[in-house]
This record gives sequence, structure tokens and C-alpha cells, in this order.
Amino acid sequence: MRYNRNEAFRFAFKEPLHARFSIYEVNGKEVETTEGEIQLMDLSPSGAKTYTELNIPYTANNSVKITIHFQLNESTYNFKGKIVWKKVWSDGFMYGVSFLVNEDMQQEIVKQLKIHVKSLKN
Repeated sequence: MRYNRNEAFRFAFKEPLHARFSIYEVNGKEVETTEGEIQLMDLSPSGAKTYTELNIPYTANNSVKITIHFQLNESTYNFKGKIVWKKVWSDGFMYGVSFLVNEDMQQEIVKQLKIHVKSLKN
């Protein structure tokens, strides 16, 4: 597990965590999209590094908000987040997503990541 100085911790998955996402807002305007596949490369209490083959219409000059649906351990999550960076990667794109969650949900992520790490040791 790697640590980022600005975070409680950020867990990098050996095998990406499969998830689904949809866009719900672009530049402050509500939109509805179909769900697409996305992979969580790492996860922290405040966000995630993700990968998808889909080209999300994010640039530094616009705002894109998404909902990410994923399962960690036995719990299912639906987190809203804002894309904060984009990079071309392999056959797709990496995106940094900052979660729009309260402190209770951040603590829940920490708890679930600790459970996940323990399960890897068994």
C-alpha cells in the first residue's frame, strides 16, 4: 500500500476494481447517460484514480460530475464525484475523481479498505 502525504491513505489495487459509472452533470447542466464500465485503479477516502476506454468529455475548462457504482467487500457504493484530471492511457483514459462525500462516508471507505487489506493477507 502506498501513502500520499495529502491523504489518510490511498490504496492501489493489484487487480483493478470493476465498477460502473454514469455522467449526471456537465458544466452545471443535468444530463443522463447510459452506464459505462470503469475500473478503480486506486481508492482513497476522498477519491479514486480510474481507467475506462470511454472518452469522457472532460477538459480543464469544463466540469463533469459522475456517479460511480462499485462493490468493496460485501458493501455496494454509489458515490458522486467530480473529474479533476484526465490522461490518455493505453487504449483508453485515466481520470482522477474527487468524491463528493461527507466525512462519515470517508470513514466508511477507510474501514472497508482496512477490511480489504486484511482479507488479502489470508
